[in-house]
Amino acid sequence: MPPTRLINTTTYALHKNVASPRYAILSHRWREPEVTFQQLDSTEWRTTNIFTQPMRKIRDACQYARQRNPPLEWLWVDTCCIDKTNNVELASALNSMFEWYFRAAVCYGYLYDVNWDASSRQISKSTDPERPGQESAWFERGWTLQELLAPQYMELYDAGWNFMGTKRDLADLLHERTGIAEQYLTGASNFKAASVATKMSWMARRITTETEDVAYSILGLLNISMDIRYGEGIKAFMRLQRTLMESSTDESLFAWTIPTSGLACYRRDEQTPKFSPTHWGLLAPSPDCFAKSSDVVVLPDLYVPRLAGGYQWTQGGYNSICHRSPQPS
Repeated sequence: MPPTRLINTTTYALHKNVASPRYAILSHRWREPEVTFQQLDSTEWRTTNIFTQPMRKIRDACQYARQRNPPLEWLWVDTCCIDKTNNVELASALNSMFEWYFRAAVCYGYLYDVNWDASSRQISKSTDPERPGQESAWFERGWTLQELLAPQYMELYDAGWNFMGTKRDLADLLHERTGIAEQYLTGASNFKAASVATKMSWMARRITTETEDVAYSILGLLNISMDIRYGEGIKAFMRLQRTLMESSTDESLFAWTIPTSGLACYRRDEQTPKFSPTHWGLLAPSPDCFAKSSDVVVLPDLYVPRLAGGYQWTQGGYNSICHRSPQPS
């Protein structure tokens, strides 16, 4: 299914349930003030503010979409195409977002804090004065991971909307920064073949505004759906792993180690509990625990099937009944 709402790239008006649309989609780092659904849905606000700074990113993306051959009539932007006051719509969008990026005719990756230099091919160093010496904010965000992997075709642009290259063109640079193997970025191999542990390693050290989004932002990457429960904190990531245990035979989920530098994904959440060496259990509290698991490979031929549908949740925790292969006499 395509996105529920799309922006008309000529009028900037929101339209709902467009039939069989060809559309562009935007991948970006949110910065205040962003245009909201309520604002863009208001004809009066849109008419009055069409040339203001908050609308610039949307205007520029629409312009590039219109200039394609053939032109694209529609654009999807996460900040203003979802009514986030509607919990049902928000939950549906978060579970569908990966597919929306996959279905897009083109994804525009906009790095607001990068000034592209083709000679040096410098793509990750931030020019934001609030981030001296740091990498581009686009590379540290949780949601931009699926926005990098899901699109079939992606173009990356710098702060001035100068074209830096396609995802395929820049695969070597993107690999250096993200740890994602080049074959998954060029399309030579399907990233879905990577193990759960490897996919989790790509999320290590990435941050999200909401703690729960550390889990919700990788639902599509792991090919699962979940109820959305903002307010549950790090329990969301635990719930994600329980969902994987019940739906997947990939046991690389358990191939993690205690991080030596803390839980970086939650570094902005002061409410995150501190874990001592005695607090660790079967499941990892954060994707950071998979930082050293990028090379974990699952060998399907050696998988031993589990009886009774795999793992079962009980009051005492998880039970797993293992099938023991007959031993030679």
